[in-house]
Amino acid sequence: MNICVLYDNTALKPGLASGWGFSVLVGQGTLFDTGENGESLLHNMQQLDRDINNIERLVISHNHWDHIGGLEELLAQRYGLEVYIGETMGKDLENTIITHGGKVVYTKPGMKITDNIYTTGAIPASYKEQPMPEQALIIRTPQGTGIITGCSHPQVPLIVESAKALFPEDNISLLLGGFHWRDFSAIEAEKAAEDLQRFSIATIVPTHCSGQPAVDALNKVHRGSVMTAGAGFELTL
Repeated sequence: MNICVLYDNTALKPGLASGWGFSVLVGQGTLFDTGENGESLLHNMQQLDRDINNIERLVISHNHWDHIGGLEELLAQRYGLEVYIGETMGKDLENTIITHGGKVVYTKPGMKITDNIYTTGAIPASYKEQPMPEQALIIRTPQGTGIITGCSHPQVPLIVESAKALFPEDNISLLLGGFHWRDFSAIEAEKAAEDLQRFSIATIVPTHCSGQPAVDALNKVHRGSVMTAGAGFELTL
C-alpha cells in the first residue's frame, strides 16, 4: 500500500509547499490530517499527481490547527466526505465539519476505516494543560503493519502499545509521523529512542513535530532503520 506525505514542515521535492503541519495519503482514498493550510495541501496534491476526487474519507488525528487547517478547503471540493474523529475531540471540530458539508463518523479502538486500515481510537492525552485526545492509523498488509501518528500527544510508546493491544500478533514494520520530541534534550531523546527498541520496529520515519533531537537520537539508536521524510516522501508497505 502506497503512503505519501502530502504536507510537512519540509519538502523533499522542488515545487512543493511546506509549512507547520502534517498530512498523509494512504492508498488513493484515505487522507490522514490536512496540515495547517488548505491551499498548500491542494497544491501539493496536484504537484504529486494525487486526484482529490479519489479521496473517499478523512481521518483526523486530533483537534489542533496544524492538523485541521486544510479541512475547510478540502470539504469545499469534497462535499459530503466522511470525516473520522474521536467522540471526545471537541464540539468545535464537529461543528466545523458539519458546517462545511462533511459527515462526522465517530471512531472506536480497533475500528476498521476501510480495507487494511484501522484506528487506535482516541487515546486520552493533554497539551499545554488542555485535553488533546489523539488517534493513530494502523495499516495492516501481508507485507507488515504500519502506524501513522499525528503529533503523538499520548506519547509514542503508548500509541504503539495501543496498536499492539489491538493486533498482538502483528509485527510493526513502520512507524511514521510526528513524535513531539522537538523540545527534548539530547539525553531525553536518546532515552525515548532506546525505549522504542522493545517494539523491534523495522522502519522509523520521524516527521513534523519530532524535531532534530529525535532525528539524531533515532539515527544513533536505530542505525540503518530511520528514513528522512518531508512533503513528497513516499514508501510502499
